[in-house]
This record gives sequence, C-alpha cells and structure tokens, in this order.
Amino acid sequence: MLKQVAEGVLIHQSELLENNTVVVHGRDGVLLVDVGITGAEMTCLANDLRELGQPVVAGFSTHPDWDHVLWHAELGEAPRYGTARCAAFMQDVLSNADWKAGVTEGLPPEIAEDTPLALYGLITGLPAETAQLPWDGPKVRIIEQTAHAPGHAALLIEERRVLIAGDMLSDLRSHVRRHRQPD
Repeated sequence: MLKQVAEGVLIHQSELLENNTVVVHGRDGVLLVDVGITGAEMTCLANDLRELGQPVVAGFSTHPDWDHVLWHAELGEAPRYGTARCAAFMQDVLSNADWKAGVTEGLPPEIAEDTPLALYGLITGLPAETAQLPWDGPKVRIIEQTAHAPGHAALLIEERRVLIAGDMLSDLRSHVRRHRQPD
C-alpha cells in the first residue's frame, strides 16, 4: 500500500477520506507523519514497514484534528511530536473525562468502530520556535502557522523537495463535512 512520491518519501493513502500518511526514511528507521485513519490501515502500514525492515523512530502530527493525532500500538513506542500549541490543545482535550465520547461522536460512522483511540493525541510538544525536527534522518524544517488549526505545522524536507502540508493545500479539506452529508 506504500507509494513512493520522492526519494526516501512514501505515502499510504486512506481509502475513505483520502488522507495521506507520510513515511520518511532516515538512517535508523522512518518518520511517520499524520498516521492512518483506521486500525486496519495502521496495521497494514506497520506490516509494510516490517517487511521493509524499517522501524518507526519518530512520529509527527501536523495539527490536532482527530485524523492527524491517531496512532496504533503495532507502530511501536517512538516519540510522537507536534508543535507546543498542538500538544497543549491535545492535552486539553484529553483532560476532559468524556473526551473519548466526544471524539467518537465526530468520527465518520463507517469507521467509528475501527478507529483506535487508545493512543489518541499523545503528542510531545516541541519547544516553541523549534525550527527542525529532532530525529536522525534528513533535515525536516518545521513551519508553524495557525491558519488551519491551533499549532498547525507544515514540514519541509528541502533535500527531498517535499512539503508536508497537513490539510493546508488539499482540495478535499471539506471531506469530513461533505462525507457526512447524504447524497
């Protein structure tokens, strides 16, 4: 299910919402950005990475929307980063005793049962003004802005000529709303 889009950069596209999980090869493993939608998709991704002999060494969530802060145990216990504002937003969500019910209510009904929430939103905030992702791979520049969501960040991998925009450039941005409306 992985498709190469640039040297050392692959994507796994979710079937339902067409979100992309981005996989960036580093020296000792891979960086995963905005991981999966369903448990089955994340299991497939974990299996593909195992077959390639690539452990997950870091994760990054571009922003705190539900479909960008998911994780699955089969991906391992690598540090999962986001901006300080993204992590603070998620900590606020998770501090609410009924956060899981609120998140589940906002999921597309077709995948609500298969969207793993056990590791939802467990993001380590990088200090404000952090300009580069701390990992042992190609230089990944963090470009924070707030136009889409609190603490939203794009990632720029200059040597690979890749910009990971996390919903900022998609013509499918209204995918959740459009998806929920009857045909």
